[in-house]
Amino acid sequence: MNESKNFMSVPAGMGDPIISYDVANILTGMFCFMVLVFSVPAVVLNIINIVIFVNTKIDSITVCFISLSLSDLVAMLLLTKTAMVSIMRAFEVSWGKNLRTYLFLFTFGIGLSVDTSSATTTYIALQRGLCVALPFLTRHLFNRNRSVIVCVSLFLFILACSTPRATSFSLKNIPDPADNTSLLLIVKFFETWGPFDSFYTIFVKTVLVCIEFCVMIVCASLISYGMQSSMKLKLNSSTQAQPTVGGHGNTTEDGKSNGEDQSQKKKEAKESLVMKQSLIVVLIHVIFTTPRMLASLYVVFEPRYRVGAQYQNLYFVSFSSISVTDSINAFANFFVGCEAEETA
Repeated sequence: MNESKNFMSVPAGMGDPIISYDVANILTGMFCFMVLVFSVPAVVLNIINIVIFVNTKIDSITVCFISLSLSDLVAMLLLTKTAMVSIMRAFEVSWGKNLRTYLFLFTFGIGLSVDTSSATTTYIALQRGLCVALPFLTRHLFNRNRSVIVCVSLFLFILACSTPRATSFSLKNIPDPADNTSLLLIVKFFETWGPFDSFYTIFVKTVLVCIEFCVMIVCASLISYGMQSSMKLKLNSSTQAQPTVGGHGNTTEDGKSNGEDQSQKKKEAKESLVMKQSLIVVLIHVIFTTPRMLASLYVVFEPRYRVGAQYQNLYFVSFSSISVTDSINAFANFFVGCEAEETA
């Protein structure tokens, strides 16, 4: 019985692939369609986010959300293109024969964008967590210029970690006389590919992500604790500030106190909204990034779970489903960004 084999085909004799080629093709196509459902709106929404933030007062947190929106935008553009190519391949479009190579090349840009988004989200969580836990010691450390430097540095760091792996192979167009087209193939992997790919998978996709998760969880706990402390402080202040029956002079003092109370309440409400918004960013990121981290860990400990190995079909299916969570994450960040714009 012949099974249909496209980009998921593996060399003969590799053993049981766990998921058959036909099932893998169906599941991958289904996940690609789900990616389009979220990635296309996410592209539009992230563009709107960038425009809104650029036209508001640009402070430290605004710079971070501009950086987050930019990295999400690039990731969604590449994911959209990848999903469209995968769906077109199902209908046997003529240039779909290069799908395997296209997908392989797109992963570098997607990985760079997703990793930058993850690092930026960690910086947002760290900034808000420190400002809540140690406001008088750390609040002055975070300003617009420093945040620009940090966001650019994070991108350059991720780029430096990703570039060696992305330059460890060569491509070549091979003419196909059958239909007067050409095949774009990876004709050679250099000897440096193995070490660089292992470094990227272990360090960037596993170690860094675990560190980011630990930082986010600690910062989320600090933000949550800060919100609870703020609520208790408000209750205590309102209890102690009960009006007393006094003489004629209390009227003026009460009027002044009421005005100050309203200003203080607005400030506290704004700070509370910022903390809630930052907490939501962290929780959304942790929830939707956990599948990618677990899959990367499995790649480290299971050598058969990778491209060209026995579990290649499972690899493509699982990372196609992870692309859905990435697109939902980028889609949800727009609404979090709207709350951030309200507090700007």
